[in-house]
Amino acid sequence: MNDPLVFLLAVHNHQPVGNFVSVFERAFEDCYRPFLRELRKHPDIKFAAHYSGPLLEYMRDKEGECWEGLKEMVARGQVELLGGGFYEPILSVIPEEDRLGQLGLMSRFLEANFETRPRGIWLTERVWEPSLPRTLAQAGIEYTLLDEEHFHYAGVRDIHSYYITEDQGYPLKLFPIDKKLRYLIPFHAAADIETYLREIEAKNGLAILGDDGEKFGLWPGTKAWVYGEGWLVRFLDFLKEKNIRTCTYAEILETRPPAGRVYLPPASYEEMMEWVLEPRAAAVFKELKTANPPEARRYLRGGFFREFFLKYPESNLLNKRMILVSRQVNRTSDEEAKRELYKGQCNDATWHGVFGGIYFPHLREAAYEHLLKAERMIPAESGWRNLDYDQDGRDEMLFRNSTFGLIVKPAFGGSLVEIDHYPSFRNLSDVLSRRQESYHTPQRPGPEQGKSIHELVRELPPGSERLFRYDRSPRFCALDHFLPPDQGVGQRSREGRQGRRDFPAGPLEENPIQGFPSKSPPPDLSAEKFENGDYEEWSDFADRPYAHETQGTILRMGREGRVGIGPESLLVRVQKEIEVEDRDLILRYRIKNLGDRPARLCFASEWNFYQRPEEIALDPGRIRLCGGRLRFEIFPRQDLWSFPLRTLSQSEKGYDIIHQGFCLLPSWNFTLGGKEEFVIRILLGDLDAASPS
Repeated sequence: MNDPLVFLLAVHNHQPVGNFVSVFERAFEDCYRPFLRELRKHPDIKFAAHYSGPLLEYMRDKEGECWEGLKEMVARGQVELLGGGFYEPILSVIPEEDRLGQLGLMSRFLEANFETRPRGIWLTERVWEPSLPRTLAQAGIEYTLLDEEHFHYAGVRDIHSYYITEDQGYPLKLFPIDKKLRYLIPFHAAADIETYLREIEAKNGLAILGDDGEKFGLWPGTKAWVYGEGWLVRFLDFLKEKNIRTCTYAEILETRPPAGRVYLPPASYEEMMEWVLEPRAAAVFKELKTANPPEARRYLRGGFFREFFLKYPESNLLNKRMILVSRQVNRTSDEEAKRELYKGQCNDATWHGVFGGIYFPHLREAAYEHLLKAERMIPAESGWRNLDYDQDGRDEMLFRNSTFGLIVKPAFGGSLVEIDHYPSFRNLSDVLSRRQESYHTPQRPGPEQGKSIHELVRELPPGSERLFRYDRSPRFCALDHFLPPDQGVGQRSREGRQGRRDFPAGPLEENPIQGFPSKSPPPDLSAEKFENGDYEEWSDFADRPYAHETQGTILRMGREGRVGIGPESLLVRVQKEIEVEDRDLILRYRIKNLGDRPARLCFASEWNFYQRPEEIALDPGRIRLCGGRLRFEIFPRQDLWSFPLRTLSQSEKGYDIIHQGFCLLPSWNFTLGGKEEFVIRILLGDLDAASPS
């Protein structure tokens, strides 16, 4: 006769660094608090719980009932607390010193506040790489939970036991998370769940479930189902009535040996490995899964988490910026700087799936804010230096003073990849480019009842086709364009409104910035084509390499190329200088006709700023950013056109139309005689005389 079935439950609760306070409040109101209240009434039902550092700090400061209740449940042995990286990093993509630092910070926090040191961890997004056992063992960790797919990829069939692996002789126990249980709980009635549990019991196996705690009240529709309709109460009663034993993972380690040794390939949960794929690859992968039997899934793995650094260049830039700051911080013993660094390593802003992730500007903004705060605490010499910080085999030029930090990419049109403003701890150029996603293809929705969040299909919102505009390249600053002459953008919007400085709130309404005087005719379709990414480029300056050299605080870059189409094209030299003077960033262009015959040209300099609508405005002839904190000035003034950058992204509640920033495109129509040049000056200046030094 088999022993009573053992049900191992682990709930993972997390809110990102920088998330809105209102989200924290609603999460506790709808999910975390009612869950703990109900489980507190059942001291004989044991489970494991993981709370990320941001949630633990918020709970300690704002949610006394949950904090004290959790302490009580831990003290009586009902709850086993899982550790992890304190600020929820993807451990495998941060430096080793920071892995150990984040794990140690969490272990010390739990010991100081709950008098327990974690034996196991919740591995963020279950992103596994084979080198992790050594890191975790050195941090005093004995086990973690991974999805069943990890084990299938290694040829393991039995997912109702736990296993042991190692790296360089450092051991780690691994518990497979049952995918079917993930999709059953809490979306199905207890009777449906019992049928599957009895199948596990017949094999004398462990029923292992580890999943997001937010599915118990915060995911769409779950609050009404789990609490309003009493699912959780009925499920807890069901566990008791059916003699299903619950225990902690640590207790299993003491009473059962591992089923064997395994070596797992790099992986995450199945959905994550599909989200990382480009749309075309995702469609092929879906066809392969449909066409092949279940036993083939060992060889059908989807993508790899690090491919998000390829799919979203902005994710790679954030990750490599973090590594750059980490190297600076870890050369010191500044604990405050390390904590800021750790906050900047929170994973949510680096990937995208059902949840907003990298599409949420406030999460990217928070990551950069903490990285810049950490960097500001570390002394550095002012001036230019070269470094391949983004690891593409070509050096970038980096500059830092008390006001600005710059990263310039000579190999990509001499563009400004990053403009950091230290007084406000903002990356002003943190703009997500518009790109095609798999879910931009219309799908027919089905019934939602009884489905996990990963199974839901929803209709695209009305008007969404206007957001299917995809960018040719990342949204950097100081991108150089030559457009057809006398077809420049002009000062008016497509609707013909002039002089408008406010920003309407409608989610799909266009928000032009206007006000610059112009002698050019009203724009034709070229302006709209530029916004749509469907414009005609008359040169290849925008993304080709520029030669570069430095002289003091000045970075000089230059390139020669042909402008125009066919035999009438003209040889032109573009020289651009970037200089930082205290609180002013100055960019100077010199555009020279290298031929002997005169030519009519239209040159445009593209700037993309992460600015919320209420932060950007025009004074006469001057753009103000950051609520008036910064000025953006153009000399000579001629034409300016602008448009908001909005994306349509998938989220747990359906689809989000998200404002990512603004594109500002000053342009100049001019005639150059043989060997003549045209000079442009663009200034970005800090207007606050009280800026800290």
